[in-house]
Amino acid sequence: APQCPVWSVAFSPSGYYFASAGADGTGRVWVTDRPTPVRILSGHTSASVNTIAWHPNANYLATGCNDKTVRLWDIHTGRCVRLLNGCYEGINRVAISPSGRYAAGADYAGVVHLWDLGSGKKMQELRAHDRKTSSSTKHMIHSLSYSACGTA
Repeated sequence: APQCPVWSVAFSPSGYYFASAGADGTGRVWVTDRPTPVRILSGHTSASVNTIAWHPNANYLATGCNDKTVRLWDIHTGRCVRLLNGCYEGINRVAISPSGRYAAGADYAGVVHLWDLGSGKKMQELRAHDRKTSSSTKHMIHSLSYSACGTA
């Protein structure tokens, strides 16, 4: 078990696997019937991985970190297969669309970043507040999700 705070936990769509993100700079993949992780996802350059989310096909995980990146991981190999960047602050929340085509990440400045997972390219930024007048945590987004149909 991690010897540090765990910031986020998510069950896979199948329910057998679950994943955690923590203050040791890693994501971890677990199974419900073992007390140790089956995979450790390391590669972020900051000590705090804040959020973790499953891809709908359950073969990938997305992690968001204080290093201002979202990483997409292959859970079978433990390798980072996409590095999604272009954020102004650390990533507090991440979500993957039901189709598995897009990822969204919310940073501490209150900006939501959208990426195409096929290309890894950033598509758009959604701002609820003027970044110039906002303090870093004043407009932080605490929850992020796609609609079940994936269109919003």
